[in-house]
Amino acid sequence: MPLRLSKSQVNAYVLHKQHLAPRSRGRDVASVVREVGPIRGRPAIIAYLSLWSRIEGFRREQLDWALYGERTVARFPCMHAQLYIMSSEDLPAYHRVTNAILQPGSKTLVDDLLAQAPARVGPDRLRRDQIVQRVLEVVSTRGPCTVAELSELLPALNTLIPHDPDDPGSGHARLGARLIPALCAQGLLVRARPRGSWRSDLYTYASLSSWLPQTDLEDVTAEEALRHVVLAYVSAFGPVTVGDVSHWLGDVRRRQVVATLMALRGALTRLQIHGAPGEYFMLKDQVDDLLDYGRDERTACLLPPRDSYPMAYSRTSRFLSPQFRERTFDRAGDTLGTIWADGCVVGVWWLQTRDERIRARLFEPLHPEAMALVAEEAHSLAQFLAFSSPDIGIGLYADEGGEGDRAPALDPLVHPWLERSSPRF
Repeated sequence: MPLRLSKSQVNAYVLHKQHLAPRSRGRDVASVVREVGPIRGRPAIIAYLSLWSRIEGFRREQLDWALYGERTVARFPCMHAQLYIMSSEDLPAYHRVTNAILQPGSKTLVDDLLAQAPARVGPDRLRRDQIVQRVLEVVSTRGPCTVAELSELLPALNTLIPHDPDDPGSGHARLGARLIPALCAQGLLVRARPRGSWRSDLYTYASLSSWLPQTDLEDVTAEEALRHVVLAYVSAFGPVTVGDVSHWLGDVRRRQVVATLMALRGALTRLQIHGAPGEYFMLKDQVDDLLDYGRDERTACLLPPRDSYPMAYSRTSRFLSPQFRERTFDRAGDTLGTIWADGCVVGVWWLQTRDERIRARLFEPLHPEAMALVAEEAHSLAQFLAFSSPDIGIGLYADEGGEGDRAPALDPLVHPWLERSSPRF
């Protein structure tokens, strides 16, 4: 008979593993990122808020130092062609796993982008097959550059190419704006320190070989990489189903996922969760910790939009009532800012940074103690964001106040700080 667990047991333990319970808050950025799984890296503010939720007394400088000083973590495109922050040690494995999915697409994209440019481009009549090599030469000799800075040095990058070659009316984009991120997906470039404030997405780009000289993307086989990534996922988010793993990895074929899980069966154990249909599995060496773990206090936390935890599963009914799913996920399948109490999503929140406004909307009334913890988290968030005169409003989702008080499902414009669409790679 497989082990049978309650939802509350599992929710409490996964919250603990995700460093979201008071007793389990982390201290070191690199170790937290590795233990909770890669965290979403775009828009830039999301990563800071994800770590603020998980690290005691988190300061923005801690992530900056890990990214640009120690370089123990790095921004890199992987699952679902989205930008993540991951441990630099894990970068070869994640790159290799997405290599069969993302990189051939990026390689084709690079070829297509160059094919759309004239045979010779720019005032110096640079051949299009020379452009990538010249980009690498510039960032290797001059250091990290923005796309605009690269375009000044390599005018060929200012060449206008159509958004869609088959649709003349689709408009045009500059070659550099599309080529440089695609080179990151290929593992040739990496996003370095952005220009501007900590919220800026105006990245500079460096060659991967100079930014992380000890990183060898060919250091792991495809099979080893998939086992590494799947094991890391189960460690961070388990118990999970086969569907959850496939959902997390994106376009990796299900049969590859099943074969990898079979290869890892010695490290896994099967279990069931009461009220959550299907077969789950987790690491054998975490079972005793789960059974011994007891939640002896109420917990509350605020997770930013697109946080990895609520987006790591194909089924979310373990921690989110199905009736509230449409209020929590947008049409693209991304989460809004989520309010958590005792391991479950109980509402959504959003920011209006210009007005120093934080709005939280609960799906249902909470226990007074839980309500107080949510309010405490909101005030702590305002402090982290350095709001001088924060305007914090907490109410029920059904409540509709004045302008700026409507729930985000009713008014998508309450996310001025969150880009609604991000380019691939």
